[in-house]
Amino acid sequence: MSEADIIIKIQQSLSSSNGRMLIGFAARWLIYLFIPFIFLVRKSTQLRDAVYGAAWTALLALMLSTALASIIGRVRPYLESKGIEAIVPPNAQAGSFPSSHTAVAVGIAIALSSANVPIGVAAFLVAFLVAFGRVAAGMHYVTDIVGGAVVGVLAFIIVKLVQEGLGKV
Repeated sequence: MSEADIIIKIQQSLSSSNGRMLIGFAARWLIYLFIPFIFLVRKSTQLRDAVYGAAWTALLALMLSTALASIIGRVRPYLESKGIEAIVPPNAQAGSFPSSHTAVAVGIAIALSSANVPIGVAAFLVAFLVAFGRVAAGMHYVTDIVGGAVVGVLAFIIVKLVQEGLGKV
């Protein structure tokens, strides 16, 4: 089964108006659910540091994934494969690989989970749903999601190394 076939099957199984509404929400708006995590900064020093790390990780993940997508230039599934519909309008990013939404969501989830496992589990659930929504919406192939997750992990590692280096100054 090809990646395009996977997307077509998902879109067919969620073809009801409620299914399309859920796909649209997950693909476009769910990532903003991370914003209330900002209020965790008041809970403890450890959570404050994790939220700041998550913000830096998100920014770096967005920059890296956008640059890679522009260089690689992979065509989005709905433009390349008949039978795949664009359920949400595409963002301004030039290419499909890697998924910036996934890179940002996974990066935030890792940063938050480094400070608090239950919060991290909730963040990873949001990240998974964002990634699934991007595939279901016809914006990304599964490999774009995997690439985005790798970029999110790398962004977190870079931010963590910089934070540790600055702490030794």
